[in-house]
Amino acid sequence: MGRPPRIQDSGLHYHVIVRCNNGEFHFETDEDFILYLNIIHQIKGKHQFRLFNYELMHSHVHLFLQPSAKIPLQRTMMMINWKYAREHNKRKKRKGHFWLDRYRGIPVESDKYALDLMRYMNRNAIRAGLVKEPGEWKWSGYRFYAFGEPNPLLELHPAFLGLSVNEEVRRRAFTDYVQMELGDDYQRRKDLSDARFIGSKRFGERLGLSTTLF
Repeated sequence: MGRPPRIQDSGLHYHVIVRCNNGEFHFETDEDFILYLNIIHQIKGKHQFRLFNYELMHSHVHLFLQPSAKIPLQRTMMMINWKYAREHNKRKKRKGHFWLDRYRGIPVESDKYALDLMRYMNRNAIRAGLVKEPGEWKWSGYRFYAFGEPNPLLELHPAFLGLSVNEEVRRRAFTDYVQMELGDDYQRRKDLSDARFIGSKRFGERLGLSTTLF
């Protein structure tokens, strides 16, 4: 079976997932995480995409973004992945594949689905047993939203802005939502990581997609 066609639309927001080859922990040190964020910053400046949130883990990366109207998501991710793998392998004197296959880009319907996705992303380190609170994991966009911590990489997502006209109320609402424990919090959610799209059935039909998982 061939690979499913990508949805390439600059008007959409995407949950992008990139995994290290063989599930290996290639993000080992602070320097590895910093290098990835620096490369995101470089490519963002050139490609002008919008980055709403991220969560960097030891073996994979989650990004929530909107591509540039001029440069497709596929090209942006190709540049980020290629540049990081090259720089990382050079620093570590390493050879071989860094990433597992290509990135996964899942279109996201805004508002309710966007907030649910950001909550899922920013609880990754908790699910992995690395921290007890989302704010303890510094390779994440959580503190930008929850505490207003400056982050030049990020822009506030419209769904977050819609929580309240008051900034402090918005932050508290987001913090309470992410920290609230739900029954499936310690499980990998296929509807957010393996789906062809994240949203309503009507949203999927508009994209010409079924609810079939990848």
